[in-house]
Amino acid sequence: MIRTKRFVLALAVGVVTGPAVAQEKPPVWDREVMPQPFDARPFRAVRVPGWVQDTVGCGYTLSAMDSAARAKAAAHGVTISELGFVDPFYPYYDSKLLKRRSPHVPLGKIEKDIAEYKKLGVRILGVYPPTLQGEVYEAHPDWRRIPTNTTEIPQTDLKKYPHGGMLCPLGPYGDFFIDVLAEILTTYPAVDAFSFDGLHHGGVCYCKHCRENYRKDAGKEIPKADLNDPEFRRYQHWADRKLEDLVRRMQERLKGIKPDVALVTWSTNAGRYGHFLSIPRNMPARMNLLFDAPDQEFWMDESNRGNTILPAFTNAYVWAVSDHRVGFSEPYLMSHGNPYGKDSFPPHEIERRMMLALTYGAAPSIAVAQPPRLQTELYRCMDEVQRRKPWLTRKQPERWAALLMSDNTRTFYGRDPGRVEDRYLASVLGSFRACVEEHLPVTVVNDWNLNPADLAKYKVLILPNAACLDDRQVKAVDEFVRNGGGLVASLDTSLFDEFGTPRDNFALAGVFAADYRGLPTVAPVKEDLDVNFAKAIGPDYWEKRKNVFDFRQDVNSFLNVGRMKTYVGPELVTFKGPAVRITPRPGAKAVGTIRGKTPDAPELTGVLTSTHGKGRVVYLAAGFDAAYYLYSYPYQRLVLKHAARWAADTAPPVEVAAPMCVHSTVMRQSPGQKDQLVVHLFNDLNTTGGHALPVDDVPLREEVIPIADIRVTFRPDYRIRRVRLQPEGKELEVRATPAGSEVTVPRLDIHTMVVAELGE
Repeated sequence: MIRTKRFVLALAVGVVTGPAVAQEKPPVWDREVMPQPFDARPFRAVRVPGWVQDTVGCGYTLSAMDSAARAKAAAHGVTISELGFVDPFYPYYDSKLLKRRSPHVPLGKIEKDIAEYKKLGVRILGVYPPTLQGEVYEAHPDWRRIPTNTTEIPQTDLKKYPHGGMLCPLGPYGDFFIDVLAEILTTYPAVDAFSFDGLHHGGVCYCKHCRENYRKDAGKEIPKADLNDPEFRRYQHWADRKLEDLVRRMQERLKGIKPDVALVTWSTNAGRYGHFLSIPRNMPARMNLLFDAPDQEFWMDESNRGNTILPAFTNAYVWAVSDHRVGFSEPYLMSHGNPYGKDSFPPHEIERRMMLALTYGAAPSIAVAQPPRLQTELYRCMDEVQRRKPWLTRKQPERWAALLMSDNTRTFYGRDPGRVEDRYLASVLGSFRACVEEHLPVTVVNDWNLNPADLAKYKVLILPNAACLDDRQVKAVDEFVRNGGGLVASLDTSLFDEFGTPRDNFALAGVFAADYRGLPTVAPVKEDLDVNFAKAIGPDYWEKRKNVFDFRQDVNSFLNVGRMKTYVGPELVTFKGPAVRITPRPGAKAVGTIRGKTPDAPELTGVLTSTHGKGRVVYLAAGFDAAYYLYSYPYQRLVLKHAARWAADTAPPVEVAAPMCVHSTVMRQSPGQKDQLVVHLFNDLNTTGGHALPVDDVPLREEVIPIADIRVTFRPDYRIRRVRLQPEGKELEVRATPAGSEVTVPRLDIHTMVVAELGE
């Protein structure tokens, strides 16, 4: 504490020339976010310091490098890197809270490293493993996490496993954890940020502190870990709120010491597909708003669906959970996942992965220390990121379509890690895939974004099987459509509440102009069937929904335009995927129907259109979104595209004419007083893609096939001053067309940006 006071005093003496003036500290918190069950106070996102907003990723592994290697890393753009202060066995400094100082880190080592980082202009990211600490585990048995429904405290052979086991962050250990962080920051005020590997509650804990607190807050005992049990779903929400409160208290304590200190830390997002399969969830998506910059491990190996649309989605998602502020993504440079290794890893693939991350709004982090055969190319790729830095920071999506990825639906409707992909994720990924391939500017949003203020920024909202919506979200969606917004929704959207409890009918039935009537069968079903939905949910519920149908479109509808005339026209085509039965309400129109393959199968509504207030609605009783990911036909992409464009009733802000392998995203920057649109173009062509066994195919690209003459058209209401290709600095000719201002990108190798300066 004495050291901190001297530090502050020195600053004051250096900058104050007149009478001392008290300066108000910047606020810790930013905007208020939609509440969730068990919230004890309004939830606010953290205010992100300016230096974090201007950072384009971390450069990891500097702590293990020598001075020369660190200097080289800094020269290639590393501005923040990790420095360890505590490991699972020891602290690295003289701590008053942790007594077993590390025998492996000599006195003065931390001070020397800090001085070297600062000399190089590298910010310090302090590392502490949040739930593993051997000394604490031994000294406080009651702080240990108990993962099963018992009161027996786990025992570990501490000689064989000196790190002990997982500690519970929801009780007294959480306060101790914050105390250690505060001690580090007070002792070493040069620390700029903290990072934690594994800041989560593990899904469930039965320690005495969790039991007592849950009994106090909920008036009940913690139930058995089973998401099919409504009581356990309530507990999951409670545990999530307790973990969020830990981070809230951490931010207030640390920013009270140093206002611009940040949490730049690992998050359980989609960068590792297994995190999507963590059910019960380890942390809620909303907790990312309490981090100044969440960082994800971006894996593209076979277990993480590397050769699918998922890598693009994961990077869009990490930016989304930051509320489109700052999110980092570290591409792991490995050829396969297990065993982890860089065997035959092509250096060219480094740039592919980094450019994909920034295309979707994530700032690409990287492990700087690589084998000699990759090191030179890695530095070149880091230089390419730095060349693009002026167009990567302080940005927002240029909003047109919002696509919901619902963490509550994933957890409380998906329920089973072995089946959540089919039950829910397929709908999200199929919708996202269609938008990417058709170059529709889509922004991934979260549960908390379903509020009037956020929705008002969009022209169309896409709810792919968004089963779990609470009453506030339902009201916000209703108002959005009434006020003129478009809606595309599918399957069980709004059929469950925020706890995953089934409703008797869609909460959005009035918006869909349709009532839920259960699951389709091949046998004739009475139209007035009374469905007791609560009893219909069983272990085989979702399996029954996977059926094969014939699909027929209304050739006089908006569906039958462009290639749909060739791919479908008036004929029957196969649809294999999930579906529900509905009864349309008066005024609604079926523009697509499905029928089982048996002669006596009834014709069912597949695509229903209606208006609600000033807005247009497309409800997909046939899950074309899930099918386009699981068992795709090209016509399904066109159904999704035409549905979104018809519902929006407004053309996208930017139209891109390019092959489907080109990913395009549109962002807006306000550098200084000038607005500009930044259109990212990424060439995802893989010349060996699909040649191997599909389930184990991994993108290991070795070459580029350039793509020529991509047309980018900005809608007429933009006042385009000039358009340049960046970072090349090439001026592009702007042509006036009936559709708007058009430019042509002569050649796309891996990544480029079309930057349009906007006038008033």
